[in-house]
Amino acid sequence: MSWWRDIIRQSIFLCFFIVPIPIGAYTIHNGSSATVAVISYALLSLGIPFAYLSRPEAVFGRQEYTLSRNAFVGVWIIVVLLLSIIAWSQRSMWQTLPFWEWSTIGRDIVWIVGMYGGVVGMLIVTYLLSRRGKG
Repeated sequence: MSWWRDIIRQSIFLCFFIVPIPIGAYTIHNGSSATVAVISYALLSLGIPFAYLSRPEAVFGRQEYTLSRNAFVGVWIIVVLLLSIIAWSQRSMWQTLPFWEWSTIGRDIVWIVGMYGGVVGMLIVTYLLSRRGKG
């Protein structure tokens, strides 16, 4: 199987451990639920893949490449910083988007897809960085 298909497939498995807690926290809908959801997603999106990448079955592509855990941490830090800068600079604009008028299930689906996409994106960039200079 190709490396990108392996990443997509293995990200589904990883997201079974990453997504439920933030979505559960977010659906509580009290004053701090969004903060708890963001913090739990941030910690789980770092910890779960980091632990998984140390396992012998965490290989990608026909050549069974492994991913550098250091590269993953670097990519995770950059993604968190970029998202923090965007959220801070657009803090009042995003609150007025029509997205917040959608049904709860619609917003939850968007968040689930977004969290999954974040994990896939970080693993793809990590793969590319890990392969750089290794043929």
